[in-house]
Amino acid sequence: MAKIDLAQIRKDLHQIPELAFEEYKTKAYIKRAVEGWLAEADMPCELIEFQRSTGLLLVYRGAVAGGAFQLFRADMDALPLEEATGVDFSSQHPGIMHACGHDIHITVLLGLIHKVLQNRPAANLLFLFQPAEEGKGGAESILGEGLLQRYNISEVYALHIASGMPVGTISSRAGVFFGIPQEFDLCFYGKSAHVAFPEEGVNAIACAVDFLQEIQPAIRELAKEERIIVHVGKMQGGRIRNVIADECCLEGTHRTLKRGTKEAVNQLLEHTAARVAKRHMARHSLQLLGSYDPVVNDKKLYQELVKRSQALGYQFVESPVMMTGEDFGFFTTLYPGLLFWLGGGCEEALHSSRFLPEESAIQVGTDVFYEMIRRLS
Repeated sequence: MAKIDLAQIRKDLHQIPELAFEEYKTKAYIKRAVEGWLAEADMPCELIEFQRSTGLLLVYRGAVAGGAFQLFRADMDALPLEEATGVDFSSQHPGIMHACGHDIHITVLLGLIHKVLQNRPAANLLFLFQPAEEGKGGAESILGEGLLQRYNISEVYALHIASGMPVGTISSRAGVFFGIPQEFDLCFYGKSAHVAFPEEGVNAIACAVDFLQEIQPAIRELAKEERIIVHVGKMQGGRIRNVIADECCLEGTHRTLKRGTKEAVNQLLEHTAARVAKRHMARHSLQLLGSYDPVVNDKKLYQELVKRSQALGYQFVESPVMMTGEDFGFFTTLYPGLLFWLGGGCEEALHSSRFLPEESAIQVGTDVFYEMIRRLS
């Protein structure tokens, strides 16, 4: 097979970022590339389109007839950010950019597919291009369709590009690796009145401030037992400066490491909000939005990752438990799995409008994934 230019593939993908469940150009690009390679390699692989989403699945059957499958997954969606990297391959879609590095993830998986078609290992493999990782239920949609359940999956793999980590560095840990995110919207509803007559109104902003002050000691108490983050990133209330606000809404997220703790924090949010609303004679509504399962790495797969990364000449660093959320956790709940950080050589933070990993990281990710295949071939 002809050599491919992974750097150019990444640049092409970086220019066409798309939001969750809208990855139509991205899907078409992947499909065109893979179909071309399959024709060139004369391989009878199945390239399957999901019916309920923009997902794609490539099925490769090696020499192990009837054997179990290893699944490798890349997420496809981008973020609603205006790119500020200034590179000549910047996003062509205003207000959308690959600020979480999913263009790198897709390119790594494409590079892995090309390498597999070149070398034809004996393993049975599934390559999943998953939409909507950024909080829109992509993994749940894929699993809910039932297509993957047709295959005997023994292992699942994914990677995530990392900021602040040199290219050539791999980092992960056994057991719980990424925590459980839970997003929430909390609104207080009061009664508007002229500021000169505050006794005639119910101040929704005062409710929100009271809630934030009251919940902090309870969170600190829970945090004595295990790691917890509760964060409100947006607060919006009121309409006019001289009118008592009749509505104030908080948008937040919390991060935990155990499902029981997640539920305890959810109850704390509800009970505190109800108590505050009653005290102010206001109303409230709490909406619990997206949440993921924790990413739990299989111990044996983790040990193989350490050994094989180092054998390839890459630096391996054990990671602490991260409070990051990743919907790959839905896969590790069902199957033995492994997720690892891939050093991107970029100091800008993930989800920054200037986040731009180095293209040399792509080959590192491809090499490590292929070694995890080769150990079973």
